[in-house]
Amino acid sequence: MAGKKLCELVKEGFHKEDPKAYKGLLRGAKHACKRCGRAATKAKCLCKPTRI
Repeated sequence: MAGKKLCELVKEGFHKEDPKAYKGLLRGAKHACKRCGRAATKAKCLCKPTRI
């Protein structure tokens, strides 16, 4: 998981393997990805982050 973006994690099935940890990355989202539309707490989890 370290250093991977949400896009990669979802492709690998991380959201199904450990939904609690995945939700932790999303809870209180402050950034959204311009490329895929995902949201995350930390910008480093996204490929093209923008503040929301």
